[in-house]
Amino acid sequence: MSFLATDILQRLISHPPLAQTLKFTEVQRFLEFTHRIWPEIVGKRGIVPIALPSQPAVFLSTVLQLSPALITLCWTAFSDLALAFHESEPPLSVDDAFRIHGPTHHLGAEPLVPPVHKCLQNGCGGKMLTHPVITEARLYTLLRGVLPIYSQSLYCRSCHTRYYPTYFACEADGANARRYYYSSDIPTFIHVTESSFIEPALCKLFETQMVTAHASAESITYIYNLALNSSTIPNAARLQNQLNDEFVWDAFFLHAVLRDHSSRREVLNIPHGGPQRHRLDEVLAQRNYRMFGTGQEMWAHTCNKCMKIYQGQDGNWYQMTAGVHDGVAVRNISCRVHECSEPLPTQKSRFCLYHSYLDQECYINGCANPVESGFSTCRQESHRAHELQTQKKNKAMFQLHNRLQSAGIYQLPRAGADSGPTTTTAPTTASNVSPSDNAPPPTEETVSNGSDNAASTSKVKGSNSRGHSHNEQLFVRCCGVIINRATMFGSEGISGVLTFLRATFPQKYPGALPSYIFYDNNCQFAKYLHANKIHDFDKVGLPVDVWHFECKHSATDLFCQLHCNPYRFRELIGENGSWVFNSSAAEQSNAWFGKFQNIVREMPSLRYNFFLDEMIALHNQKVVEELHRTGQNPHFIPDEILEGGSV
Repeated sequence: MSFLATDILQRLISHPPLAQTLKFTEVQRFLEFTHRIWPEIVGKRGIVPIALPSQPAVFLSTVLQLSPALITLCWTAFSDLALAFHESEPPLSVDDAFRIHGPTHHLGAEPLVPPVHKCLQNGCGGKMLTHPVITEARLYTLLRGVLPIYSQSLYCRSCHTRYYPTYFACEADGANARRYYYSSDIPTFIHVTESSFIEPALCKLFETQMVTAHASAESITYIYNLALNSSTIPNAARLQNQLNDEFVWDAFFLHAVLRDHSSRREVLNIPHGGPQRHRLDEVLAQRNYRMFGTGQEMWAHTCNKCMKIYQGQDGNWYQMTAGVHDGVAVRNISCRVHECSEPLPTQKSRFCLYHSYLDQECYINGCANPVESGFSTCRQESHRAHELQTQKKNKAMFQLHNRLQSAGIYQLPRAGADSGPTTTTAPTTASNVSPSDNAPPPTEETVSNGSDNAASTSKVKGSNSRGHSHNEQLFVRCCGVIINRATMFGSEGISGVLTFLRATFPQKYPGALPSYIFYDNNCQFAKYLHANKIHDFDKVGLPVDVWHFECKHSATDLFCQLHCNPYRFRELIGENGSWVFNSSAAEQSNAWFGKFQNIVREMPSLRYNFFLDEMIALHNQKVVEELHRTGQNPHFIPDEILEGGSV
């Protein structure tokens, strides 16, 4: 028997009315419920009362179905045990009792209160916190569904700091108020919105669904509401319990930011005011900046799959490493100016702030005339016709009408018209429709002018839509670990590839540079290096990966054959004639990475970059776990080797 059980039995013996009435399990339920509502019992000063306050007493009497006298006696006997008592897996019946009775008594299924009762700010002298504010909220959990809770905050009148369950806000009522979390640890429950908390375990489920199944926030919401929010007891609270897409994204990004700060032992602080969707912009930008180049956790990764030992012709043993990079068609909205990497101010903008003046110029190629009010083109007739025609083409009715005409269907049946016998007839095509049947539909006038304008606008080119980046470039170790990612805005040009590789392997870490870098366009890259006398990769072999070399490169290109034929590098061929490295690692990673296109295509650039880097980091963890499982000895290259020391 445990020490706690022995203690409870001794106290029951000391209180005969309890011993004669209560079962041991009923005492456990009393302790569990009392533990849950402990903050309400001790109040804002945290002092344990001699007599149980009336509201908690009524609640306990209701949910335990015990008389007020027995509740009072239980408090006398067991109050000092309640604070420390907490079952690791409390019975769901306890949560259901809070769903039914908690809102009536303004008591939540979990205590969400500030962890302090005195002000922490220097100069306040530890003044007691006052002005409690109680907010009705809900807690989204992994295994317990949605729970009704009440979140409490306290205030320091001296320094105007308000203390919440997971953070405090300095100058809480001011325009420049900031939130500071209490520590670098991820909170037990994450405060996402004013009236919503979430369990970190549920956030991990969200990100696991994203990284493994490429699940959208909409799919995650549907699955949770259908399968995990499964209590048969509805909450009596007034708040809606259904998860929604926006909350999934807010929870995902906040949890990821908290984890990032926790890994670096830094305390998160963010703006307290402003729109919810922009509250994390500052820290997202900081993390995105750190991730560029060498920021991925697995950047210095190596293992038996991407690093090999071979014996040279001189009899000595050498180490060689390899990686492969490639572009994948994942694109984000961007400034329409070619190669511009500045973010858009809004999701509907065509230009970044720097190029916003172009919004006042006609969008037709080669025309810089000012636009007229209400239009995106100048007054030139052909330019205006192009804009009007484009607007028509964007309307669903125009598109559907054109599809009918392309199918040879020109006569539209009217609702209620006699369609004749139901026998099978020849399909209506251009060859079997009589001239009298070719009457235009009622909306013909609104769309037919396109054919008249086609000739006048055929030579006019331009686009009034948003721009898009070209692709994402990934560098992958031959074991499948992705060590860097970058956005190519205009094209996957050779100069952009050079910039990407220089960022991935900066000169201050010469030991990080692989012995071989596979790339499907290495022949053009090598020519570029030779022509521009660039020596960054003089000691690196630049073969084309095997598949592309066999299928995409000419056998008559002597430069390609001499410098980029993988068979030329004898170290890449094993004793049994097979290739030592998996040069298709990037293609395999691209197949996984490319499936995020539908998720990220409308994301703001800050979230877009953060999300993709986070997915890569989580993917790498899975890959490394598998490398450990299969005995491939994954580890990090030591700093002295990265900085150029000998092996």
